[in-house]
Amino acid sequence: MQHFFKIISAVFIALSLQAANAFEWTPFKTVSLPSFPHIEVPIYKSPGKKGPGILFIHGNSSSSRSFVRQKVSALGLTHKLYFMDLPGFGQASKVNPSLPFPVDQNGVPVGFAEYQLGMIEAIVRVANDPAVNAQVLVGWSLGGDLALLAQGTGLLPNTKGIMMFGTAPVGADAPAVPPFKGPNVPLPFPLGILPSFGFSFRLTGTPPLGFDFLGEFTDPIPSYAPAPISDSVDQGEAYIRAFFKNSRRLNGPIPPFFIEDGYARADARARGSIGVVAFNLLPPGPIALPDELDVLKNLNFPVAILHGKEDAFVNLDYLEALEQNDFLPTLWHNKIVKVKKAGHAVQFERPRVFNTLVKKFLKDI
Repeated sequence: MQHFFKIISAVFIALSLQAANAFEWTPFKTVSLPSFPHIEVPIYKSPGKKGPGILFIHGNSSSSRSFVRQKVSALGLTHKLYFMDLPGFGQASKVNPSLPFPVDQNGVPVGFAEYQLGMIEAIVRVANDPAVNAQVLVGWSLGGDLALLAQGTGLLPNTKGIMMFGTAPVGADAPAVPPFKGPNVPLPFPLGILPSFGFSFRLTGTPPLGFDFLGEFTDPIPSYAPAPISDSVDQGEAYIRAFFKNSRRLNGPIPPFFIEDGYARADARARGSIGVVAFNLLPPGPIALPDELDVLKNLNFPVAILHGKEDAFVNLDYLEALEQNDFLPTLWHNKIVKVKKAGHAVQFERPRVFNTLVKKFLKDI
């Protein structure tokens, strides 16, 4: 039986890229957000029926299709896997394109709430949907941050475990170690150049901040970016290439659907709105965003943290500092799981390893 599933897994993995490039996934259900009824979020599912519902949450400038090698796999054939497109990405609704990027009375960017609190609300709405009833959250990159923020609202009472990868959780009392890898943007505070592209960050030299969040993936690479970042055609290619391990990142082929998801299927204003939150520029509102590190410290269930050893974004030293400073009291197996021959997109580059880890995590919760 084990040999049979290995064969099935190999066949599904071989078909996964073709499937993702050949057609658009069809949602089995679409939900709207209570606070933003004009935003609709599609939900997709695998054919499996086993185990608790598992909700996979994609990263910045991506979509549910980044989990194609989970949906179309032996894991998806047997287990109940659910996927969603976050607001502004994939087939989810976008904010009216005619609306300008919101700023406050002083000209400080504040972004669109649909792409800030709306993303958290989307996860809560999907996870709690009776047709999903997610008990495990699996978040990639931004998806891991959002999983923690959603859990921190107290509105996900059924969660029994969180798995995240490519994520650097932050908070007020974070260790004095940069969460992202350099090289950095020339600013008085550390901001990795590659993450800056994902935030639509753009140096302007003009008041009130000297920067804004109106950058596009089609913008040229800034002059301060060294090689190999500067070798990319534009900021979008540099950002998306950084998802992968070194060999693919530098000159290997990039799966077309990753490019499509980052450019044509993404609202750049969503990237900028995320940047506002990342820079702590969001003005106080009726609902305060939870502190990710406080959420981690107070979890009463396991949290698994995976890290691709060739991740171009997340600083492993930062994750290990979280572990050493007791921010991860419920860390699965008391260690960060390091995955060889994988970059930021562990789920895509090492699907068999990743899917096996998901199954092992399920057995332990």
